[in-house]
Amino acid sequence: MNNQEILQKIVAYIEAIMVDKSMTSRDLAEICAKRSGKMSPRTIDKMFKTPSSTTLSTLLKVCDGLDLNLNAVFHSIEIAKTSAENGQQRLVYEIDNPAYNGYTGNYHVFYLPTSAYPEDHADQTLVHGVLKLGDFNSMHECSAILDIDSGDLTTGGSPFSKHYEGTLIYSSNSQMFCRLVCSKYGDMWFMVFNHGNLNNKELACVVGCAATASSGRIRHPAIHRFCLCNMQQYPVIDPDTQSLIEGLLRIQEKHIIIKKETVDTLLKQEDFDPAFRTNLENYLNIAQVYYALPKGTLKEDIPLSISIKELAKLSNVSSLEKTYHILHEDDRELSCILKNCLTAPTAPKDASESE
Repeated sequence: MNNQEILQKIVAYIEAIMVDKSMTSRDLAEICAKRSGKMSPRTIDKMFKTPSSTTLSTLLKVCDGLDLNLNAVFHSIEIAKTSAENGQQRLVYEIDNPAYNGYTGNYHVFYLPTSAYPEDHADQTLVHGVLKLGDFNSMHECSAILDIDSGDLTTGGSPFSKHYEGTLIYSSNSQMFCRLVCSKYGDMWFMVFNHGNLNNKELACVVGCAATASSGRIRHPAIHRFCLCNMQQYPVIDPDTQSLIEGLLRIQEKHIIIKKETVDTLLKQEDFDPAFRTNLENYLNIAQVYYALPKGTLKEDIPLSISIKELAKLSNVSSLEKTYHILHEDDRELSCILKNCLTAPTAPKDASESE
């Protein structure tokens, strides 16, 4: 688009906002006069009639009067242009779109340490962060802000945290994409997860996959699983629940790989659910050193809310890797763990309660 076309698009955008708010030129002129100095209805009418004659000063006053960010207006016009060129809008950027309903707010973020060197996180088993979603920059898009406690310490001995900023984008292919940048340390996160669960009050959680280069002292690209939990639904997640989340994030595909001697020790010490223990013991004559325990067999005839809790404990001491596919059942399993360990606003809920 040339400059004249851009001006016409901006003026048309402003006019649409005024129509939506049922505002006349006189209404807008009065607001502009109060906020930015003298403005007459005639100047606004002339802007609509002859966009090419509009001055930058007039545009800025009008945008201030309508609480618009001029940069956001440019951004919205560019998105609309790209969508029109593609024939249909497969990627939705505008936060006002109904597709974003229920997604804004604050979320717990949990993921396993991504360092290629286990000794970097010898005392840390689960990393926690807070993800905030909303139109923080008045850009009419879903901005994302992520603050993470890296688990490391600064040279002064205080917690070493990282601050990321980016955007959340809705895709018609049932995915949400979130690109986050930490400019200070040159790190990036790229998160992908299925939409439809975070804005569901019954679930309010989701498991996803993230690619990052922020993996320890020496940067190594890493792909790992993470989970998001709505902080309004789950304001506090206790340590026992976090331990179960850690185990759930390590469950890969159909099997749990674990040493025979570890299972033998667990059966002597852990208080497994009786039905789950029976399923486990029925499978213990398969291997001499490692077991490939099928999740389906261990979950037979046991409520998911119980079996997934026991599986999470088992996987915590397994030899599972930390990079996985994201399966459709993962969100439901995470929801079971969070529901059973939900912390009430006034007092912690007993983590041992079942549904």
